[in-house]
This record gives sequence, structure tokens and C-alpha cells, in this order.
Amino acid sequence: MAQMMRMVRVFAVVVALGLVRIVLGAREDGHTEEVRYVSYGSVIKLEHIPTGTRLFSQDMAYGSGSSQQFTSCNPQIDDENGFWVVKSAHQEPPQAQGTPVPCGATIRLQHLTTRRNLHSHNHASPYKNYEVSCYGDDGNGDLGDNWIVECRTDDQAFWERFATVSFTHKQTGRSLQALAKNKYSDPIANHIEVSCTSKKSANTQWKTNEGIYFVPRT
Repeated sequence: MAQMMRMVRVFAVVVALGLVRIVLGAREDGHTEEVRYVSYGSVIKLEHIPTGTRLFSQDMAYGSGSSQQFTSCNPQIDDENGFWVVKSAHQEPPQAQGTPVPCGATIRLQHLTTRRNLHSHNHASPYKNYEVSCYGDDGNGDLGDNWIVECRTDDQAFWERFATVSFTHKQTGRSLQALAKNKYSDPIANHIEVSCTSKKSANTQWKTNEGIYFVPRT
């Protein structure tokens, strides 16, 4: 019941933002049969594959580095602060809702509840990697918000749901990662640091999981 109420609240926010045209239900195994691809306008949770945690943020700032809104990987997978809206790149025209995201596309990931964009730069993270933050005002940020979707296999044309992908920060060329050993203490105990790295590994692998997806436009 609690999880259902959280999804209702998220759905209400999505409707208020004008993002919903078609919402699809999931099967018992969590998959939605009708939708194969992640599209622009999808409201997604990103699962860090090695740890099973979800990419997360909330309206709280780093105490060092950029002092921008922090990000982490949250072991509580049903937290409503783990939803992200897939949007076109900064300074690029918006794509129609339901348009599948091509592999190799440059996108933004806008945090649903705070409406800031996933962002990176050269500031050091708390564990001395490259910091990943959320930045911008109502989705209006800068080029540091742009990420390239890298699919795992060459035969994929579009970003597929549940498929392994990585995200390369376009300005710096670094990959989005999480390291299980880099855990925070209170007030976000057991959250894992999210950062950027110049080395691709299993720790830079992600996939979509829970979310709201759309029938592709024809």
C-alpha cells in the first residue's frame, strides 16, 4: 500500500508537469510488455547494476566541493526521490514525448521532485572522485548537464528498457559510476556516492527499472 501511494504521488507530479499522455501498467515481474524502449519524457529509475541501488537526489547540498544539490545511490528502491525525466540535451530543441532515445544520443536527466538536472564538473567528490550533482533552476542549467547514452552492444539502435547502458558526461568524457565501498553516514546512512570516472568498468553500468514509459510515436 505504501509503495502504491508513493507511485500515486509521483503520477500526480508527472501530470502536473504535463508529461503524461499514456501510462502503462507493469506485469507481475515488473516488465511492461507494450514498451521496449526508453523515450523522451519517460520518468525512470536508474538501477546501478552491481549494487542494485537507485540513482537518487533530494533538496540537500554537498557540504564541500560545488555546494550544489547532492546525488547518491539509495538502497531504498521505492523512494519517490529516485525518479528522473529523460529530456533532450541542453540547448537542443525538445523531442516529442514517446520518441525513442537513440543509442549515442546526448540527453539530460531531470530530477523529478526538485527539477534540477544531473550534472558533473571538475569539483572533487567527498570520496575524492569527480563530483556528480544536480544543477539548474526548473530544468534550466548548462552544458554540464549533458550525458551521452552508451548502449552495450553495437546492434542496439535505441536505448532499451532493462538493458545495460553507461552514461558519459559530454563535457569531461567521464562515466557515471558508483562504488559500493564509498558509503555515506548520517543523515543518508548506507547511501553510496555517485561520481564520475575516466575508467569504464562494471561500476559504470546502469539499467532502467521502475518508471512511467510511453508507447512509441508512429
